[in-house]
Amino acid sequence: SKFKPKPAAKKKVPAKAIAHEAVPAATPSVKTAAQLVKEEYVTVETPLYRAVFSTLGGGVKRFELKKYKVQKDAGSKGVDLGAALLRDNSFKTIIEKDGVQEIVAFKPSAEYLSVSENDTAELGFIGRASNGLIVTKTYVFTGSGYFIDTVLKVESLKAAAKGKAIAALAASVAGKDATGYHTGPVIKTKDKLLRQDVKEPEKTGQGPVEWLGIEDKYFFSVIVPKTGTDVNWRTGVPSATSSKASIELPFDLKAGESAAWAYAAFTGPKEYDLLLKYKAGFEEVIEFGWFSFMAKPMLVVLNFFERYLKNYGLAIIVLTVIIKVIFYPLTNYGMKSMKEMQKVQPQLAAIKERYKDDKEKLNKELMELYKKYKINPVSGCLPMLIKVPVFLALYEVLYVAIELRHAPFFLWIVDLSAKDPYYVSPLIMGATMFIQ
Repeated sequence: SKFKPKPAAKKKVPAKAIAHEAVPAATPSVKTAAQLVKEEYVTVETPLYRAVFSTLGGGVKRFELKKYKVQKDAGSKGVDLGAALLRDNSFKTIIEKDGVQEIVAFKPSAEYLSVSENDTAELGFIGRASNGLIVTKTYVFTGSGYFIDTVLKVESLKAAAKGKAIAALAASVAGKDATGYHTGPVIKTKDKLLRQDVKEPEKTGQGPVEWLGIEDKYFFSVIVPKTGTDVNWRTGVPSATSSKASIELPFDLKAGESAAWAYAAFTGPKEYDLLLKYKAGFEEVIEFGWFSFMAKPMLVVLNFFERYLKNYGLAIIVLTVIIKVIFYPLTNYGMKSMKEMQKVQPQLAAIKERYKDDKEKLNKELMELYKKYKINPVSGCLPMLIKVPVFLALYEVLYVAIELRHAPFFLWIVDLSAKDPYYVSPLIMGATMFIQ
Protein backbone atom coordinates (compact mmCIF):
# COMPACT_ATOMS: atom_id res chain seq x y z
CA SER A 1 0.00 0.00 0.00
CA LYS A 2 2.92 2.35 0.54
CA PHE A 3 3.51 2.34 -3.22
CA LYS A 4 0.03 3.63 -3.94
CA PRO A 5 0.37 6.95 -5.80
CA LYS A 6 -1.21 10.08 -4.48
CA PRO A 7 -4.14 11.47 -6.45
CA ALA A 8 -2.57 13.88 -8.91
CA ALA A 9 -2.82 15.19 -12.42
CA LYS A 10 -1.56 12.63 -14.91
CA LYS A 11 -0.14 15.23 -17.25
CA LYS A 12 3.57 14.85 -18.04
CA VAL A 13 5.89 17.56 -16.73
CA PRO A 14 9.32 17.75 -18.41
CA ALA A 15 12.39 17.65 -16.18
CA LYS A 16 13.51 21.10 -17.35
CA ALA A 17 10.39 22.63 -15.80
CA ILE A 18 11.91 22.19 -12.32
CA ALA A 19 14.14 25.12 -11.37
CA HIS A 20 17.35 24.78 -9.32
CA GLU A 21 15.64 26.62 -6.45
CA ALA A 22 13.35 23.62 -6.02
CA VAL A 23 16.24 21.21 -5.39
CA PRO A 24 16.02 19.38 -2.05
CA ALA A 25 18.50 20.18 0.69
CA ALA A 26 21.93 18.61 0.44
CA THR A 27 22.26 15.12 1.87
CA PRO A 28 25.72 14.46 3.32
CA SER A 29 25.71 10.64 3.24
CA VAL A 30 23.79 7.55 2.26
CA LYS A 31 22.94 6.90 5.89
CA THR A 32 21.49 10.34 6.61
CA ALA A 33 19.79 10.79 3.23
CA ALA A 34 16.89 8.56 4.25
CA GLN A 35 16.66 10.34 7.60
CA LEU A 36 16.70 13.92 6.35
CA VAL A 37 14.67 13.57 3.16
CA LYS A 38 11.25 11.97 3.01
CA GLU A 39 11.11 9.17 0.46
CA GLU A 40 8.31 9.57 -2.04
CA TYR A 41 7.16 7.39 -4.90
CA VAL A 42 6.32 7.93 -8.56
CA THR A 43 4.22 5.40 -10.47
CA VAL A 44 4.65 4.86 -14.20
CA GLU A 45 2.09 2.70 -15.95
CA THR A 46 2.28 1.34 -19.49
CA PRO A 47 0.33 -1.47 -21.23
CA LEU A 48 3.23 -3.83 -20.38
CA TYR A 49 4.23 -2.95 -16.82
CA ARG A 50 3.59 -0.86 -13.73
CA ALA A 51 6.78 0.60 -12.24
CA VAL A 52 7.23 2.47 -8.98
CA PHE A 53 10.26 4.76 -8.63
CA SER A 54 11.74 6.19 -5.44
CA THR A 55 12.85 9.81 -5.07
CA LEU A 56 15.91 8.52 -3.18
CA GLY A 57 18.24 7.77 -6.06
CA GLY A 58 15.48 7.68 -8.67
CA GLY A 59 15.59 3.89 -8.61
CA VAL A 60 12.98 1.16 -9.00
CA LYS A 61 11.07 -0.09 -5.97
CA ARG A 62 8.55 -2.19 -7.87
CA PHE A 63 8.34 -3.42 -11.46
CA GLU A 64 5.21 -5.45 -12.10
CA LEU A 65 4.81 -7.16 -15.48
CA LYS A 66 1.18 -7.23 -16.62
CA LYS A 67 1.42 -10.08 -19.15
CA TYR A 68 3.19 -12.53 -16.82
CA LYS A 69 1.36 -13.67 -13.69
CA VAL A 70 2.82 -15.18 -10.53
CA GLN A 71 0.35 -18.07 -10.67
CA LYS A 72 -1.79 -19.56 -13.42
CA ASP A 73 -4.94 -18.52 -11.55
CA ALA A 74 -7.01 -15.80 -13.21
CA GLY A 75 -6.84 -13.50 -10.19
CA SER A 76 -3.07 -13.78 -9.75
CA LYS A 77 -0.97 -10.62 -9.65
CA GLY A 78 1.68 -9.82 -12.23
CA VAL A 79 5.27 -10.90 -11.61
CA ASP A 80 7.07 -8.19 -9.62
CA LEU A 81 10.70 -8.15 -10.74
CA GLY A 82 11.36 -5.70 -7.92
CA ALA A 83 11.08 -8.67 -5.55
CA ALA A 84 14.11 -10.49 -6.98
CA LEU A 85 15.93 -8.91 -9.95
CA LEU A 86 15.53 -5.25 -8.96
CA ARG A 87 16.20 -5.18 -5.23
CA ASP A 88 17.73 -2.37 -3.19
CA ASN A 89 16.29 0.48 -5.27
CA SER A 90 17.90 -0.72 -8.51
CA PHE A 91 18.83 1.83 -11.20
CA LYS A 92 19.40 4.36 -8.42
CA THR A 93 21.95 7.12 -9.00
CA ILE A 94 24.94 7.29 -6.68
CA ILE A 95 27.56 10.07 -6.69
CA GLU A 96 31.03 9.06 -5.52
CA LYS A 97 33.66 11.62 -4.54
CA ASP A 98 36.90 10.93 -2.61
CA GLY A 99 35.80 7.34 -2.04
CA VAL A 100 32.53 8.34 -0.37
CA GLN A 101 29.29 7.26 -2.03
CA GLU A 102 26.03 9.15 -1.71
CA ILE A 103 22.55 8.33 -2.98
CA VAL A 104 21.08 11.49 -4.48
CA ALA A 105 17.73 12.70 -3.10
CA PHE A 106 15.58 13.88 -6.00
CA LYS A 107 12.50 15.95 -6.66
CA PRO A 108 10.33 14.37 -9.40
CA SER A 109 8.60 16.17 -12.25
CA ALA A 110 5.37 14.19 -11.68
CA GLU A 111 3.77 11.83 -9.22
CA TYR A 112 2.10 9.65 -11.84
CA LEU A 113 2.62 8.91 -15.53
CA SER A 114 0.37 6.89 -17.81
CA VAL A 115 1.83 5.91 -21.18
CA SER A 116 -0.42 4.62 -23.95
CA GLU A 117 0.73 1.92 -26.37
CA ASN A 118 1.74 4.26 -29.20
CA ASP A 119 3.07 7.07 -27.05
CA THR A 120 6.17 8.10 -25.10
CA ALA A 121 6.44 10.00 -21.83
CA GLU A 122 9.24 11.63 -19.88
CA LEU A 123 9.87 11.57 -16.14
CA GLY A 124 12.46 13.96 -14.74
CA PHE A 125 14.33 13.97 -11.42
CA ILE A 126 16.55 16.75 -10.11
CA GLY A 127 18.63 16.80 -6.94
CA ARG A 128 21.67 18.27 -5.22
CA ALA A 129 24.52 16.18 -3.81
CA SER A 130 26.20 17.17 -0.57
CA ASN A 131 29.23 18.46 -2.50
CA GLY A 132 27.01 20.98 -4.33
CA LEU A 133 26.66 19.05 -7.59
CA ILE A 134 23.33 19.40 -9.37
CA VAL A 135 22.20 16.00 -10.65
CA THR A 136 19.49 15.70 -13.28
CA LYS A 137 18.07 12.37 -14.34
CA THR A 138 15.51 11.89 -17.12
CA TYR A 139 13.68 8.68 -17.97
CA VAL A 140 11.89 8.24 -21.30
CA PHE A 141 9.24 5.49 -21.41
CA THR A 142 7.53 3.93 -24.43
CA GLY A 143 4.16 2.26 -24.23
CA SER A 144 5.05 -0.51 -26.69
CA GLY A 145 8.28 -1.87 -25.19
CA TYR A 146 10.40 -2.62 -22.14
CA PHE A 147 13.24 -0.24 -23.06
CA ILE A 148 13.64 2.80 -20.79
CA ASP A 149 16.04 5.47 -22.07
CA THR A 150 17.94 7.47 -19.47
CA VAL A 151 19.94 10.68 -19.58
CA LEU A 152 22.02 11.51 -16.51
CA LYS A 153 23.60 14.95 -16.12
CA VAL A 154 25.98 16.22 -13.43
CA GLU A 155 26.59 19.98 -13.16
CA SER A 156 29.09 21.83 -10.95
CA LEU A 157 27.90 25.40 -10.40
CA LYS A 158 30.57 26.97 -8.17
CA ALA A 159 33.63 24.73 -7.76
CA ALA A 160 35.66 22.07 -9.52
CA ALA A 161 34.47 18.52 -8.91
CA LYS A 162 35.94 15.11 -9.73
CA GLY A 163 34.34 11.73 -9.13
CA LYS A 164 31.90 9.37 -10.77
CA ALA A 165 28.21 8.80 -11.15
CA ILE A 166 27.03 5.23 -10.64
CA ALA A 167 23.95 3.43 -11.94
CA ALA A 168 23.50 0.26 -9.88
CA LEU A 169 21.46 -2.94 -10.00
CA ALA A 170 21.01 -5.41 -7.16
CA ALA A 171 19.24 -8.77 -6.93
CA SER A 172 18.56 -11.60 -4.49
CA VAL A 173 19.52 -14.35 -6.96
CA ALA A 174 22.91 -15.97 -7.59
CA GLY A 175 24.32 -19.26 -8.84
CA LYS A 176 21.80 -21.72 -10.32
CA ASP A 177 18.11 -22.14 -9.64
CA ALA A 178 16.30 -25.39 -8.81
CA THR A 179 16.05 -26.28 -12.51
CA GLY A 180 19.78 -25.80 -13.14
CA TYR A 181 19.65 -22.46 -14.96
CA HIS A 182 21.94 -19.53 -14.20
CA THR A 183 20.80 -16.73 -11.94
CA GLY A 184 22.94 -13.67 -11.32
CA PRO A 185 25.16 -11.25 -13.25
CA VAL A 186 25.46 -11.44 -17.02
CA ILE A 187 27.83 -9.37 -19.18
CA LYS A 188 27.63 -9.01 -22.96
CA THR A 189 30.85 -7.93 -24.66
CA LYS A 190 31.40 -7.62 -28.38
CA ASP A 191 32.71 -11.18 -28.62
CA LYS A 192 30.79 -13.24 -26.07
CA LEU A 193 28.29 -13.50 -23.25
CA LEU A 194 29.70 -13.99 -19.76
CA ARG A 195 27.76 -15.48 -16.87
CA GLN A 196 29.13 -14.96 -13.38
CA ASP A 197 28.69 -17.62 -10.72
CA VAL A 198 29.20 -17.71 -6.97
CA LYS A 199 32.86 -18.72 -7.37
CA GLU A 200 33.64 -15.30 -8.88
CA PRO A 201 32.97 -12.63 -6.21
CA GLU A 202 33.63 -9.74 -8.61
CA LYS A 203 34.25 -8.84 -12.24
CA THR A 204 35.34 -5.41 -13.43
CA GLY A 205 36.09 -3.83 -16.76
CA GLN A 206 36.60 -0.58 -18.60
CA GLY A 207 35.56 0.59 -22.02
CA PRO A 208 33.37 -1.28 -24.49
CA VAL A 209 30.61 -3.43 -23.04
CA GLU A 210 27.32 -3.86 -24.90
CA TRP A 211 25.25 -4.39 -21.77
CA LEU A 212 25.32 -5.93 -18.34
CA GLY A 213 22.83 -6.83 -15.68
CA ILE A 214 21.17 -9.66 -13.79
CA GLU A 215 19.08 -12.63 -14.97
CA ASP A 216 17.08 -15.61 -13.87
CA LYS A 217 15.54 -18.39 -15.96
CA TYR A 218 12.65 -16.40 -17.42
CA PHE A 219 13.44 -12.69 -16.87
CA PHE A 220 16.38 -10.29 -16.92
CA SER A 221 17.26 -6.65 -16.32
CA VAL A 222 20.24 -4.93 -17.94
CA ILE A 223 21.88 -1.53 -18.36
CA VAL A 224 22.82 -0.67 -21.95
CA PRO A 225 25.46 2.09 -22.29
CA LYS A 226 25.10 4.17 -25.44
CA THR A 227 27.74 3.79 -28.15
CA GLY A 228 30.82 5.84 -27.39
CA THR A 229 30.10 6.27 -23.67
CA ASP A 230 33.24 5.91 -21.56
CA VAL A 231 32.20 3.63 -18.71
CA ASN A 232 33.69 1.41 -16.08
CA TRP A 233 31.56 -1.59 -15.18
CA ARG A 234 31.40 -3.86 -12.20
CA THR A 235 29.47 -7.03 -11.36
CA GLY A 236 29.57 -9.09 -8.22
CA VAL A 237 28.20 -12.04 -6.27
CA PRO A 238 28.75 -11.09 -2.62
CA SER A 239 26.92 -14.21 -1.41
CA ALA A 240 24.95 -17.20 -2.63
CA THR A 241 21.74 -15.15 -2.43
CA SER A 242 22.80 -11.76 -3.81
CA SER A 243 24.09 -10.24 -7.05
CA LYS A 244 24.97 -6.75 -8.22
CA ALA A 245 25.89 -4.94 -11.42
CA SER A 246 26.71 -1.31 -12.11
CA ILE A 247 28.21 1.13 -14.57
CA GLU A 248 30.45 3.95 -13.37
CA LEU A 249 30.54 7.23 -15.27
CA PRO A 250 33.61 9.36 -14.46
CA PHE A 251 33.52 13.16 -14.41
CA ASP A 252 36.15 15.87 -13.92
CA LEU A 253 34.47 19.28 -13.98
CA LYS A 254 35.55 22.85 -13.59
CA ALA A 255 33.24 25.42 -12.01
CA GLY A 256 30.25 25.99 -14.28
CA GLU A 257 30.85 22.82 -16.34
CA SER A 258 28.59 19.79 -16.72
CA ALA A 259 28.81 16.23 -17.98
CA ALA A 260 26.01 14.09 -19.38
CA TRP A 261 25.64 10.42 -20.27
CA ALA A 262 22.97 8.48 -22.08
CA TYR A 263 22.18 4.86 -21.35
CA ALA A 264 19.15 2.61 -21.52
CA ALA A 265 17.66 -0.15 -19.45
CA PHE A 266 15.74 -3.27 -20.37
CA THR A 267 13.69 -5.10 -17.78
CA GLY A 268 11.40 -7.83 -19.04
CA PRO A 269 10.84 -11.41 -20.21
CA LYS A 270 13.20 -13.67 -22.12
CA GLU A 271 10.76 -13.91 -25.00
CA TYR A 272 12.79 -14.89 -28.07
CA ASP A 273 10.84 -13.13 -30.85
CA LEU A 274 10.58 -9.99 -28.72
CA LEU A 275 14.32 -9.91 -27.95
CA LEU A 276 15.24 -10.33 -31.61
CA LYS A 277 13.38 -7.12 -32.44
CA TYR A 278 15.69 -5.03 -30.25
CA LYS A 279 18.77 -6.12 -32.28
CA ALA A 280 20.98 -5.80 -29.20
CA GLY A 281 21.96 -9.45 -28.75
CA PHE A 282 19.41 -9.85 -25.94
CA GLU A 283 18.34 -13.25 -27.31
CA GLU A 284 21.67 -14.67 -26.15
CA VAL A 285 20.49 -14.59 -22.52
CA ILE A 286 18.21 -17.57 -23.20
CA GLU A 287 20.11 -20.70 -22.14
CA PHE A 288 19.56 -23.17 -24.98
CA GLY A 289 22.50 -25.39 -24.03
CA TRP A 290 25.10 -26.98 -26.29
CA PHE A 291 22.79 -27.29 -29.27
CA SER A 292 21.55 -23.69 -29.35
CA PHE A 293 22.18 -23.48 -33.11
CA MET A 294 19.35 -26.00 -33.55
CA ALA A 295 17.21 -24.89 -30.59
CA LYS A 296 16.80 -21.28 -31.77
CA PRO A 297 15.22 -22.10 -35.17
CA MET A 298 13.02 -24.69 -33.45
CA LEU A 299 11.63 -22.01 -31.13
CA VAL A 300 11.01 -19.71 -34.10
CA VAL A 301 9.08 -22.49 -35.86
CA LEU A 302 7.20 -23.33 -32.65
CA ASN A 303 6.11 -19.70 -32.26
CA PHE A 304 5.08 -19.63 -35.92
CA PHE A 305 2.76 -22.61 -35.50
CA GLU A 306 1.32 -21.22 -32.25
CA ARG A 307 0.29 -18.00 -34.00
CA TYR A 308 -2.04 -20.03 -36.23
CA LEU A 309 -3.00 -22.92 -33.94
CA LYS A 310 -3.39 -20.72 -30.82
CA ASN A 311 -2.12 -23.60 -28.67
CA TYR A 312 1.48 -24.45 -27.84
CA GLY A 313 0.58 -28.06 -27.16
CA LEU A 314 -0.66 -28.49 -30.72
CA ALA A 315 2.37 -26.55 -32.00
CA ILE A 316 4.69 -28.99 -30.19
CA ILE A 317 2.89 -31.97 -31.73
CA VAL A 318 3.13 -30.51 -35.24
CA LEU A 319 6.82 -29.68 -34.81
CA THR A 320 7.56 -33.17 -33.48
CA VAL A 321 5.76 -34.82 -36.40
CA ILE A 322 7.71 -32.68 -38.87
CA ILE A 323 11.01 -33.69 -37.22
CA LYS A 324 9.93 -37.34 -37.38
CA VAL A 325 9.07 -37.01 -41.08
CA ILE A 326 12.44 -35.36 -41.84
CA PHE A 327 14.25 -38.20 -40.10
CA TYR A 328 12.07 -40.94 -41.58
CA PRO A 329 14.62 -42.00 -44.27
CA LEU A 330 17.30 -42.43 -41.58
CA THR A 331 14.88 -44.22 -39.27
CA ASN A 332 13.73 -46.54 -42.05
CA TYR A 333 17.34 -47.29 -43.01
CA GLY A 334 18.21 -48.11 -39.42
CA MET A 335 15.19 -50.40 -39.04
CA LYS A 336 16.09 -52.30 -42.20
CA SER A 337 19.68 -52.71 -41.01
CA MET A 338 18.50 -54.07 -37.66
CA LYS A 339 16.18 -56.54 -39.41
CA GLU A 340 19.07 -57.75 -41.57
CA MET A 341 21.15 -58.21 -38.45
CA GLN A 342 18.34 -60.28 -36.93
CA LYS A 343 18.36 -62.63 -39.95
CA VAL A 344 22.04 -63.51 -39.50
CA GLN A 345 21.93 -63.81 -35.70
CA PRO A 346 22.13 -67.68 -35.80
CA GLN A 347 25.24 -67.52 -38.00
CA LEU A 348 26.78 -64.81 -35.81
CA ALA A 349 26.23 -66.97 -32.73
CA ALA A 350 27.78 -70.00 -34.43
CA ILE A 351 30.90 -68.04 -35.51
CA LYS A 352 31.36 -66.57 -32.02
CA GLU A 353 31.10 -70.04 -30.47
CA ARG A 354 33.49 -71.59 -33.01
CA TYR A 355 36.22 -68.95 -32.69
CA LYS A 356 35.70 -67.84 -29.10
CA ASP A 357 39.37 -68.50 -28.31
CA ASP A 358 40.75 -66.83 -31.44
CA LYS A 359 39.79 -63.13 -31.58
CA GLU A 360 41.67 -62.41 -34.78
CA LYS A 361 39.94 -65.25 -36.65
CA LEU A 362 36.60 -64.29 -35.08
CA ASN A 363 36.81 -60.71 -36.35
CA LYS A 364 37.84 -61.88 -39.81
CA GLU A 365 34.89 -64.28 -40.08
CA LEU A 366 32.44 -61.67 -38.82
CA MET A 367 33.63 -59.16 -41.43
CA GLU A 368 33.24 -61.79 -44.16
CA LEU A 369 29.68 -62.47 -43.00
CA TYR A 370 28.80 -58.74 -43.00
CA LYS A 371 30.31 -58.37 -46.46
CA LYS A 372 28.40 -61.37 -47.82
CA TYR A 373 25.01 -60.04 -46.66
CA LYS A 374 25.93 -56.35 -47.22
CA ILE A 375 25.37 -55.40 -43.57
CA ASN A 376 26.88 -52.45 -41.73
CA PRO A 377 26.92 -53.41 -38.02
CA VAL A 378 26.65 -49.77 -36.85
CA SER A 379 24.02 -48.65 -39.36
CA GLY A 380 21.21 -49.55 -36.97
CA CYS A 381 22.52 -47.30 -34.18
CA LEU A 382 23.88 -44.40 -36.25
CA PRO A 383 20.48 -42.90 -37.19
CA MET A 384 19.51 -42.86 -33.51
CA LEU A 385 22.75 -41.12 -32.56
CA ILE A 386 22.22 -38.44 -35.22
CA LYS A 387 18.74 -37.72 -33.86
CA VAL A 388 19.88 -37.34 -30.24
CA PRO A 389 21.19 -33.72 -30.55
CA VAL A 390 17.98 -32.68 -32.32
CA PHE A 391 15.72 -33.97 -29.56
CA LEU A 392 18.03 -32.60 -26.87
CA ALA A 393 17.70 -29.20 -28.54
CA LEU A 394 13.91 -29.57 -28.64
CA TYR A 395 13.93 -30.55 -24.96
CA GLU A 396 15.88 -27.40 -24.07
CA VAL A 397 13.41 -25.26 -26.01
CA LEU A 398 10.45 -26.74 -24.16
CA TYR A 399 12.21 -26.46 -20.81
CA VAL A 400 13.53 -22.89 -20.98
CA ALA A 401 11.14 -20.99 -23.27
CA ILE A 402 9.04 -18.46 -21.35
CA GLU A 403 6.45 -18.76 -24.11
CA LEU A 404 5.39 -22.10 -22.54
CA ARG A 405 5.17 -20.69 -19.01
CA HIS A 406 1.52 -21.05 -17.92
CA ALA A 407 0.57 -22.02 -21.50
CA PRO A 408 -2.37 -24.49 -21.45
CA PHE A 409 -2.78 -27.57 -23.64
CA PHE A 410 -6.13 -29.27 -22.95
CA LEU A 411 -8.12 -30.95 -20.18
CA TRP A 412 -5.92 -31.41 -17.09
CA ILE A 413 -2.73 -30.04 -18.68
CA VAL A 414 -2.99 -26.33 -17.88
CA ASP A 415 0.72 -25.42 -17.80
CA LEU A 416 3.13 -26.81 -20.38
CA SER A 417 6.15 -25.61 -18.38
CA ALA A 418 5.16 -27.81 -15.42
CA LYS A 419 5.00 -31.59 -15.04
CA ASP A 420 1.80 -33.52 -15.67
CA PRO A 421 0.14 -33.35 -12.22
CA TYR A 422 -1.46 -36.79 -12.61
CA TYR A 423 1.34 -38.52 -14.60
CA VAL A 424 -1.14 -39.50 -17.32
CA SER A 425 1.03 -38.39 -20.26
CA PRO A 426 4.14 -40.41 -19.24
CA LEU A 427 1.94 -43.50 -18.81
CA ILE A 428 0.45 -42.96 -22.28
CA MET A 429 3.97 -42.50 -23.70
CA GLY A 430 5.15 -45.75 -22.09
CA ALA A 431 2.14 -47.64 -23.44
CA THR A 432 2.53 -46.33 -27.00
CA MET A 433 6.27 -47.14 -26.98
CA PHE A 434 5.45 -50.71 -25.92
CA ILE A 435 2.82 -51.04 -28.66
CA GLN A 436 5.22 -49.67 -31.31
